[in-house]
Amino acid sequence: MTPLYVASVLLYIFPCFLLLFLTFQDHLSIPCVPRIFISLLIFSAISLLGSYVFLYAESTLWHTLLTFPITIAGACLFCYSAAYNFWQGIFIITIVKCYVENIYLLSIYVNFAATKAFPSLSWPRVLYSTLPLTVLSFPFAYMFFKKLLRPAVDYTISLSIWRTMWIIPICNSAIYSLTVSPHLASPYFTPGNAFFFVPPLWAVLTFTTYAIILQMITNISKNAILKETLNLSETQISAQQKQLDALQSHMVQIQRFRHDTRHHILVLREFLKTKNQDGLESYLQELTEALPTAPENYCENPVVNALLCYYREAAESEQVKTSFSISISGILPFSDADLCIILGNFLENALEACRRMKKPDKFITLRISMPSRLTLVIITENSYEGTILRTKDGAFLSSKAKNRKGIGIASVTHIIKKYNGIPRFEYQEPVFKASLLLNAKEQLQ
Repeated sequence: MTPLYVASVLLYIFPCFLLLFLTFQDHLSIPCVPRIFISLLIFSAISLLGSYVFLYAESTLWHTLLTFPITIAGACLFCYSAAYNFWQGIFIITIVKCYVENIYLLSIYVNFAATKAFPSLSWPRVLYSTLPLTVLSFPFAYMFFKKLLRPAVDYTISLSIWRTMWIIPICNSAIYSLTVSPHLASPYFTPGNAFFFVPPLWAVLTFTTYAIILQMITNISKNAILKETLNLSETQISAQQKQLDALQSHMVQIQRFRHDTRHHILVLREFLKTKNQDGLESYLQELTEALPTAPENYCENPVVNALLCYYREAAESEQVKTSFSISISGILPFSDADLCIILGNFLENALEACRRMKKPDKFITLRISMPSRLTLVIITENSYEGTILRTKDGAFLSSKAKNRKGIGIASVTHIIKKYNGIPRFEYQEPVFKASLLLNAKEQLQ
């Protein structure tokens, strides 16, 4: 195995690692540097060994079968370095492999188009065409990975679809090895043969298909998030409408009471004139009971107050005990929409957990305070039963859709990052506790 041969194989491997690192660098495990270095060494050794075996394996079927253990090894090493599951690892690694395979195929094609002679398949002969193609195509490959592959994987990190989705790139790779690979197609690379047009068509078809599939996956997930957001907006509107109705009803009662006040005074005066102590006490008792009850007022912020009243009423209708302790000002250094998303998701998840309980001891407690003018602390506790499922990266799995990443918590996580917040989730049956610290300092600057 000569140094030139090793260099040519590393040229095949280097774009793979660079693509993966640039695309997933913020998702790498900690400590990431030792793991990346170990993965790089192991996969380089496996690739060198595999490519060396390729030279002596005459059977096309053996060539194809040999790619599978190399792909699986790459997927395992990728999952070792990044917080993704095994099936996603196979999908990602196979697409990276597909990219470099197409570069190699097109380098042969370009070499032939320029020299009118099919080159030897030895790496030194095609090195001068492979390197420029890699450099030219890499920015487009990176955009494909960053704009299509990464969002599709992140939006659906917990979907069971990845247990079967990996079959598509694996089959693509197998078809390439069995039919399109240069060592098979070399006799057909002639301008008079239709197969002459296969390399560029294969590359376009492959990545166009992947782009459509990934875009569809992303759109489906975004639609699910949009639906969740719309549901939350409807909840906020309903909460504010109920609060408005309660205030209007209270105002009508106050007006009626004021209108009848003169008559009540006349009756009370008559009781005093006749010294009817029993009648006076009885009438005062009736007036006290008839006094209009004002809607619950937890805080000065009308939007937050409406949402809290809505969920308190919903919880009480489900026989869930509630306890809200709110200590905030009317004007907050946080967006009302952001606060409603956080409170709406926390309280909705808490209420949903209580609904699924069979035991009668259901409760939800909420504490909101501002230790400083720019800091907000939200703490919720609720009862629950059963097992709480989380993904490898710590995200919660939805209880409404099997194996789907919890969209509500994902929305809250986005807002937490916006305000440089600190979240904490603790759970040990029967109590789930969610704590959140938000800091608005940077938002006001």
